[in-house]
Amino acid sequence: MTPTPVFRLLLGALALAAVACAAESALPETADAGDDSPVAARIGDATITLDELDDFIKDALLEQQTAGDASALHDLRASHLDNLIGKRLLDAEAARRGVTPDEVLDQEAAKRVSVTDEDVRAFYDENRARIGAEFDDISDQIRGFLERQAGNDAARAFVGELRKQAGVEVLLKTPRVEVATTGSAQGPADARVTVVEFSDYQCPYCQRAEPTIRQVLKQYDGRVRFVYKHFPLESIHPQARGAAEAAGCAEEQGKFWELHELMFAAPAGLEPSALQGYAKQLGLDVDDFTACLGERRHTARIDQDLADGQAAGVNSTPTFFVNGIKLKGAQPFSEFQRVIDAELAKAG
Repeated sequence: MTPTPVFRLLLGALALAAVACAAESALPETADAGDDSPVAARIGDATITLDELDDFIKDALLEQQTAGDASALHDLRASHLDNLIGKRLLDAEAARRGVTPDEVLDQEAAKRVSVTDEDVRAFYDENRARIGAEFDDISDQIRGFLERQAGNDAARAFVGELRKQAGVEVLLKTPRVEVATTGSAQGPADARVTVVEFSDYQCPYCQRAEPTIRQVLKQYDGRVRFVYKHFPLESIHPQARGAAEAAGCAEEQGKFWELHELMFAAPAGLEPSALQGYAKQLGLDVDDFTACLGERRHTARIDQDLADGQAAGVNSTPTFFVNGIKLKGAQPFSEFQRVIDAELAKAG
C-alpha cells in the first residue's frame, strides 16, 4: 500500500506533532537573537527581535498555562517530556537506518497499516443508516478514516516499541496534593489507595465518569477506597446544591449510594419533586426526607466539602485525587489504572 500522509501523523497520535506544535507556539525555546530573527519592534536604531520577545514572555506564558497549579505544571512538563522522548527516539532510529524520520514513518506505514476492501465494505454496512450515501460515493472517505485509525494504533505501537528497546526511564516526579478524605465512602478504610472525587450531580462530565468509578471499584475490590465529596457549581448548575443536600438526607436513612446512582441517571431531573419521587422509589421515609431538605441539615457539610476542594486547588468537576495525585476531568479507566497500579506497586 502507498504510505499515506495520515501515518506521518504518527507523532501527532502520540502528542509528538500536534501537541508539540501548539506547545512550541506557546512555549518557544530560548534562542539567541540573530540577524535571521524577524524584528518585532524598533527603538531608535535598536531592535527587539521576535526571538527576544518570545524568550521574554516564555515564563509568563508558562505561568498562564499552569496558573500556579503544581499538577497542571507537572502535566505540561510530562506531556512535553513524552514529546521530547519520542522525537529523540525517532531521530535516533532514522540515523540508525540512514534515512530521514519521514522515511522511517513511510517504512513503518508500509508494514503496519493495511485497510482492505473488505474492511471498507464492512464499515459501510455496519454504519449504512448513519452514513446516508451510496457506497461508491463514500468508499474513499471511509478508507481514509480507517487508515487514520490504523495509523494511530500503529504509531502507539511503534513508538512504544522504541521506548521499550531504549529502556526509557521517566524520573519526573508526580506532585501530590494534601486533600481531605472525609465523606461518603466505599471500600476498606485501610486500603492502600484512596480515590477522592469532587463532583456535582448536575455535571454531565461527572455523570460520564460514574461507570469508570464503578469499574475501578470492581477491578480493585478491597484494595481501593473511594470517597465522594460535594462540589456543586451553583453558578452554572442551579440544582446541584439541592441534589447534594438530598444525598445527605438519604445517607441519614442508609441510602446514600442508591440515591447517588439515581440522581446521576436523573430519569426525572433534579427538581425537588423529582428528588421526593426518588426517595419514595427507594423506600425512604419521605416525610423525614422532605423535612431534612426543608431544614437544610447538610448545608454545613457541603460547605466544608467545597472548602476542602478549594484548598486542594479544585476549580472544575469532576476532579479526582488518587493518593493525592490529581486527575482532572472524566478520565478513561486506563488512566486510573495507570496511577493505581503504580501506587499499589510502591506499597509492595
